[in-house]
Amino acid sequence: MVQWTLVWAGIGVLTAISGALLGWVVFPVAVHEKILENTELRQETPQFKRWEAIPQPLDFKVYIFNVTNPYEVQMGRRPRVVEVGPYIYFQYRHKDNIRFSRDRSKVHFSQQQMYVFDAESSYPLSENDQLTVLNMHMNSILQIAEDETYDSLRLINAELNRIFGRPDSMFLRTTPREFLFEGVPFCVNVIGIAKAICKEIEKRNTKTIRVQPDGSMKFSFFNHKNMTDDGTYTINTGIKEPSQTQMIEYWNGRSTLDRWINQSAGSSSKCNKIVGTDGSGYPPFREGVERMTIFSSDICRTVDIKYVGPSSYEGIPALRYETDSHFLNEIGPEYGNDCYCVNRIPKAIVKSNGCLYKGALDLSTCFDAPVVLTHPHMMGAAQEYTSLIDGLHPDPEKHQIFVDVEPLTGTPLNGGKRVQFNMFLRRIDSIRLTDRLQTTLFPVLWIEEGIALNEDMVKLIDDSLMKVLTLLDIIQWVMIGSGLLLAIIMPIVYFSKRRPSSGSITPTLTTTTSTVSISDGGGLGGNPQK
Repeated sequence: MVQWTLVWAGIGVLTAISGALLGWVVFPVAVHEKILENTELRQETPQFKRWEAIPQPLDFKVYIFNVTNPYEVQMGRRPRVVEVGPYIYFQYRHKDNIRFSRDRSKVHFSQQQMYVFDAESSYPLSENDQLTVLNMHMNSILQIAEDETYDSLRLINAELNRIFGRPDSMFLRTTPREFLFEGVPFCVNVIGIAKAICKEIEKRNTKTIRVQPDGSMKFSFFNHKNMTDDGTYTINTGIKEPSQTQMIEYWNGRSTLDRWINQSAGSSSKCNKIVGTDGSGYPPFREGVERMTIFSSDICRTVDIKYVGPSSYEGIPALRYETDSHFLNEIGPEYGNDCYCVNRIPKAIVKSNGCLYKGALDLSTCFDAPVVLTHPHMMGAAQEYTSLIDGLHPDPEKHQIFVDVEPLTGTPLNGGKRVQFNMFLRRIDSIRLTDRLQTTLFPVLWIEEGIALNEDMVKLIDDSLMKVLTLLDIIQWVMIGSGLLLAIIMPIVYFSKRRPSSGSITPTLTTTTSTVSISDGGGLGGNPQK
């Protein structure tokens, strides 16, 4: 029995060592290989099928700024706006025209998008709500015409009623259905000079304006995104380079844009570089990665996001990334990125060097229209813009761009791309309707395009990853704990059995013999004298 205690102690040591080896060597290697297998884009795998058609629609929420005092603004007063929303749409994405390179390291595709109004989630709002918003297409056409030729402005002023349907202000009474997707009509039944002007508008081929079969036109903010794709992508499959999984190699056959200023002929500026993923996925093993990049075709640029701290979603540990100040607050020659200062909006409120003040980005070359990008409610923007309008209530919790990423697989768990589109409203030469306007950066709408994994996807990640990691962790520590317990207890038992026995103590009795003297016949011998 004593010898067996030593045997069990040895088994305990071996068990503890095995648990340590499994937990810190074998299991991590096995998990690493399994994650690589499940994140690489290989045909006929579950991961590829989820990538091909995102298994749940993205949330697309639109918040529109309703103008409460349009006629006062026409008279030069300070604008007041009220946010109305969200108008919520399901955004479905499906990849088409998928082709792999010969070595399977790259995949080419286009991505179809479809938007469906979610009446239940939007309630009590509806697509037929009556709203007053900035007349974006009229304002844009007038500013573009002013920038190009003075004579065209005089012609437009004379034909303004025919082209734009007798506007009495720079604002438009419309519905979300019309303004966002269906389209606001103009250039309807025009003749003569008005028709010639509309033909010039058509030639610009602006993506937010489309020609109707009868020759009229419609403006809509997002219709060009519906039932269409945003170009052809070539991305890395991760088969050869796991750290490059889903990173964009080319967009429309190019690794650079031509939307921003280039510093020298033949050399593309860093503003035109296409870097990162499209935001629907990231390379695996994000732990310790401080910065990541996303390319957004909607705003024609790459956006940096930085790690800000740990997070979680539905019990799944995550890493939170947010945009930093370089995105909108640090633009100009002093920050080494003056290639974003396209300076294409005449008579705008700008710094002396032509760049917009902090918190604003000129998207004229991206939209082919004088559109300005900010955070929602102009969060973080300069007072030169925010002080000119009432009704803005910036809140980092609601308006910051963020994404929570599962660190091992690079899966986005929860996130939101939140941006606002604005236009300068100002006086335009020769257009009488604008004579009294005060120059203002006017908010039109902001969007939140994001994802929050549904119950099925959370369960998939939980079952295939989190529970497996937990089980392996339990196995490791049970082996280490039980092994150490045996290794400690068995030697104690062994030495307790080996201790020599002290036996029992038997008391020694000492008998003292007394000599009794008997006199007077008191003895056995009698008294001799008697």
